[in-house]
Amino acid sequence: MTLPTQLTVLRIALAVVFFVMFALIEPPMIGWAAFVFTIAAVTDWWDGHLARSMKITSALGAFLDPLADKVLTGAALVAFAWKGYIPMWMVALVLARDIYMTGLRVAADGIRLHFKTTYFAKVKTFGQMAFIIAVLLLLLLQSGSLGLTLGRESQSILRSGVLEWLMGAITLLTVASAIMYSYDNWAVLRTVAVRYILRGTQKEPN
Repeated sequence: MTLPTQLTVLRIALAVVFFVMFALIEPPMIGWAAFVFTIAAVTDWWDGHLARSMKITSALGAFLDPLADKVLTGAALVAFAWKGYIPMWMVALVLARDIYMTGLRVAADGIRLHFKTTYFAKVKTFGQMAFIIAVLLLLLLQSGSLGLTLGRESQSILRSGVLEWLMGAITLLTVASAIMYSYDNWAVLRTVAVRYILRGTQKEPN
């Protein structure tokens, strides 16, 4: 396993650590969870930088890198919903999109079809990461971990419904990216459907 791929695997492991610290431990370890998320986010840049500078590419790394991003953002969003900051049904839509796209990509790779990526997907990922960082920053300010006296202001924002509106925008952006992916990869989607779904419903001749 190459070094960039090892960093990608580390990002997946850190996503699990973040979820445990934020959602399962009482009281939540907000400061440490934010630190772990920051390290995981840095590995997202670092593994790509190493892969390009060292000219190291692998099929495993190409598959795990976007998957690790989805695991990291998914873990954070589920943790926020777990604590009641955002609606769980919105997070479920985001996760459903990620499962759908990952499954389609795996199926396309299985029959050696080229799966197109879009710039809009990067915008979606940036939006999700910015939202997660903003929520973590508000929680750190509320707890006083940053040494600033903005606890009341941060708490009022967290309880004002702003996060729900922002998460709604993120959800719409995520669903829109799934639609655009499906449109750009319509030939792949149709081939996969015929190969794995329609053939499976056909009865064998007697």
